[in-house]
Amino acid sequence: MAFDKDLLELAEGQEQRAFAADALAFLTTHAARRAEQAVRWGEGEERLALFHESSGEQELAEAEAARAWQRARWEAGFGWITGPVEHGGRGLPDSFDRLYRMLEGAFDVVDMSPLRIGLSTVQSAIRYHGTAEQIGEYAASLMRGDRIACQLFSEPEAGSDLAGVRTRGRRVAGVWRLDGQKVWTSNGNFADIGLALVRTDAEVAKHKGLTMFIVPMDTPGILVRPLRQMTGGASFCEVFLDDVAVPDSLRVGEPGGGWKVATDTLAHERRATGDRSHEIVARATELLWQLAVRSGRDTDPLIRDAWAKLYTNVRAARFQQQRMQATPEEVLTGAERAMDKLLLVNNMRAIGQLALDLLGSRFTADTGEWGTFNWNKWLMGALGYRIAGGTDEVLRGMLGERVLGLPREPK
Repeated sequence: MAFDKDLLELAEGQEQRAFAADALAFLTTHAARRAEQAVRWGEGEERLALFHESSGEQELAEAEAARAWQRARWEAGFGWITGPVEHGGRGLPDSFDRLYRMLEGAFDVVDMSPLRIGLSTVQSAIRYHGTAEQIGEYAASLMRGDRIACQLFSEPEAGSDLAGVRTRGRRVAGVWRLDGQKVWTSNGNFADIGLALVRTDAEVAKHKGLTMFIVPMDTPGILVRPLRQMTGGASFCEVFLDDVAVPDSLRVGEPGGGWKVATDTLAHERRATGDRSHEIVARATELLWQLAVRSGRDTDPLIRDAWAKLYTNVRAARFQQQRMQATPEEVLTGAERAMDKLLLVNNMRAIGQLALDLLGSRFTADTGEWGTFNWNKWLMGALGYRIAGGTDEVLRGMLGERVLGLPREPK
């Protein structure tokens, strides 16, 4: 097919070309080509909510659909392209994974949001820091679609200061007893396992007293409650741990080594956040210009100036992401992901602010008019993105100290 030939041009070298041919054979059998997503005013839903908002039943149905697609990927050999061969992966370089994601992006496949935390962040933590048994039992099962994971990091009194977590872990006869509370937990209400950062030594510096654990979410003593957001949805949960018994065999890394596991995990989270969000921003930018035209403000010099700055920044951020994606993972330092996330969030906020300037009172009063009040969800969601994957302040501090060589902030 001419279409397949065009996609094959994405491959570099004979080995990648053979891989791409196999991938396209799988994709064309299981999915239709993705149609061009032109934004037409008044058609369909605005889709301006930055955080996924589904009812409980709908959320479970979406999770099952994502599981089914991940299992199909696995059976075809595309479920864990870079994973260890001994655990069911193909052992290929990251470039093959990037190639597959570009190819799959041309097809209309199900939304993988319910599995993304497990596929991107939790499995990475287990794969690079866990034991062979943990990789085979937990990381591989996440990549097969057999399990869904959540991330038990944030706490009510330890947001940007992740090292300040207070959930405690006491070791008693080979078993760790966990007590505390986690918050902003995606998938918490239907996840099979959680990756929990816990304070196991209160006598040492806070970064050295942390340990990471795999926690089965059906363990007695775990209570999960959905959190209602100001946008009306409930994308997150709070999780209470009351004397939860976790065997030492589910400890990831050494006791006191949890901070290293956590920082590596957050780097993978920022990668997942950036990879899926640039397309959302591009669509919103197009919709925003249509709003300016329909509002009769497209000739306003102030609006045109703000639009030009926004469009330039959106394009620059996308080019930065593409440059980063073309760089081998082992070459990246972590600063690139932080920059990508900051550029992305700044653009999200600027889009919301320009929508507010264009709409005025229609931004805060829901009249039912298409393409107006739902920008409210966008701007409120942008606030959440400033926190997810490391707050803006923490990432700027990291870049200032590690990249620009500025003095460390006084503690």
